[in-house]
Amino acid sequence: MNDDNTEITLKDIILIFKRRFGLFVSIFLITCFVTLIYLLFFAKPVYTATAQLLVSAGGQSISIPISSQVTQLLGISGIAGTGLDLTTEIELIKSRVNIEKLVQQLNLLELFKSRAKKGSEVDLQDVVGVIAKKWIKVENVKNSKIVELSVENEDPQLAAKVANTLVDLYLDMKSRLTTNEYTARLNFIESQLPRVEQELKEVEDRLKKFKEENQIYALSDQAANLVKYIAQYDAMVNEYLLNIQQTKAGIKAAEDMLKKVDQKIISSETISTNPVVQQLRSKLVDLQVQLSALLQSYSEDDRRVVSLKKQIEETQDLLQKEIAKVVSAEVQTINPAYSQLYTNVILKQTELQVLEASLSAVQKIRDEYFKKASIVPTVEQKLFELERERQAKQTTYLALLAQYEQARIGAAGTVENVKLLSSAIVPKRPSRPNKRLILAVGGVLGIFLGLLGVFIRDVTDKKFRTRDEIERTFPKMILGKIRSSRSPLTGTLTDDKALEELKQIAVKICSDSSGHVIGVTSLEPKEGKTFVAINLAYVLSKMSQRVLLVDLNSCAPKLKEIFLKNHEHPGLLAFLNGRKLEECVFSASENLDLILLEKEDDWLMSSSKLPQILGELSQRYDKVIIEIPHLTSADGLLAAQIVKKIIIAVKLNNTKKELAAHLEENGLQNKLLGLVLQER
Repeated sequence: MNDDNTEITLKDIILIFKRRFGLFVSIFLITCFVTLIYLLFFAKPVYTATAQLLVSAGGQSISIPISSQVTQLLGISGIAGTGLDLTTEIELIKSRVNIEKLVQQLNLLELFKSRAKKGSEVDLQDVVGVIAKKWIKVENVKNSKIVELSVENEDPQLAAKVANTLVDLYLDMKSRLTTNEYTARLNFIESQLPRVEQELKEVEDRLKKFKEENQIYALSDQAANLVKYIAQYDAMVNEYLLNIQQTKAGIKAAEDMLKKVDQKIISSETISTNPVVQQLRSKLVDLQVQLSALLQSYSEDDRRVVSLKKQIEETQDLLQKEIAKVVSAEVQTINPAYSQLYTNVILKQTELQVLEASLSAVQKIRDEYFKKASIVPTVEQKLFELERERQAKQTTYLALLAQYEQARIGAAGTVENVKLLSSAIVPKRPSRPNKRLILAVGGVLGIFLGLLGVFIRDVTDKKFRTRDEIERTFPKMILGKIRSSRSPLTGTLTDDKALEELKQIAVKICSDSSGHVIGVTSLEPKEGKTFVAINLAYVLSKMSQRVLLVDLNSCAPKLKEIFLKNHEHPGLLAFLNGRKLEECVFSASENLDLILLEKEDDWLMSSSKLPQILGELSQRYDKVIIEIPHLTSADGLLAAQIVKKIIIAVKLNNTKKELAAHLEENGLQNKLLGLVLQER
């Protein structure tokens, strides 16, 4: 017997498939039939309506709008912002706010309630979740700036209506959300311009009146220079105050966008009160004051000026990184789709901190000039103040006009960055199910399940089905196979090929001289051991061997019924009880004698005389062929211990594969002379 794992060859696979081809066909046909039934009766057609949007570059770059004069004095570089990417636009389209409005506008809540099971409750959030996950699909068309919105539904008209309504809601949201930094700045400047213009006019009127009343029309050179510088810094202060207000408006616009997509807002107070941010901002103020002092004595190319500007840039970078840390710490889970929104907030908050630091620096420098103004004669003090205020208001007014034009151009560039390419139309044909594809998949699945079923059935099959399976379990142990079911002693054997097979088995038995007493058995009843025993005994007798055939099948003796039928003759039990051998043996043919068992006997194998008698018989005959009970019975195991060798009759499609394990468990593998196969 072979204990090693035998590799299955392609030939084995083909044989397995061939042997169970009927099972494969059955599984294949059942799978195809189930697929067809599903398509005909259960698969509901689903229609897809599609709309397309073109999203251009996400907005203009954003920088601090400070005059060149200020940047030269304080070494401030613009801080660029970024626009929104396509991923953010996709998330905006399918945001909860839009879907809730969609549900309300199309009265979808009532539709879901009408379709719900009786007694189940349906609320707005349930409907929003189903629509977002199962109805709507928004994706970017590969290698393009086109966003495609698809809506799937069993109702084609509803699918198109949902798609178009959602596009309208998104465009409406987009138009409102485009109140971005430029638009907010534009609104702020428009509100400030009339006020600054009025203040400039009022200060000019006061200055004119003062000159006329006091007959003082010009300041001294020293006072004029002080006015010039102080007015310049006053204008800077006003400009910074305006820019701070504009930046705060931009931050509010960015926060509004975050609110629209249900994201957490980080307040400016949280950032401003951070100790590291405060420290960096104070450092930035000191560096800017130092730079202003250096620029009064040295040129832009001086190494000290260049070094200080580099320190200012590095401090700005550190400030931006620290603000990013604060935002990241406050917002524990940020959807990657909104990273651009938060980046925009970080840049605006950095811009605000830089502007506030710069304002503090300018105010410090201005205060130094105010100290110098104390030397101006008393009579010129009022004219000095009025002239300073006029120049400051005039500079502020001109700066506002320039910023107004810049903001107006920027706002115009951000309004139309999303365009509707094509609206959704009512689909005429369902997008799914794809019947051809599903049938093809069903066919492939049927083949796969069929093959799987074949191999599972083969692996779990407990019986020997082919000679190859037996040879893998019992290599070189097959004596031969017999196709005929007739005994030469009881009928005419017309199958010459079957007779030749019996002769070959007999030759192999004769060539084995290890034992003269051979037991013929099987694993279980009705596996042909009686047929094998009779025919082997007969063929051996025809080969000039003196053969004795003994019926030791105490569980179901059959030889008496076959050879004597209703005749009585003393047999094995009589021999064990003292009758002479000659009286108990009868001759069936030349060189073939038989000892039959008269009846079933549960205690026959326990007889102490039995081994001795079998030993005596082996001395008188060349071969003693004994039919013993099947091996799954206790008598069969006892009988197998008595005989020298055993031959096992194996019937294909009937004998179980546990035969090998059974022989090993009972220590019979060394007694096995061979197996005789029988085919139906």
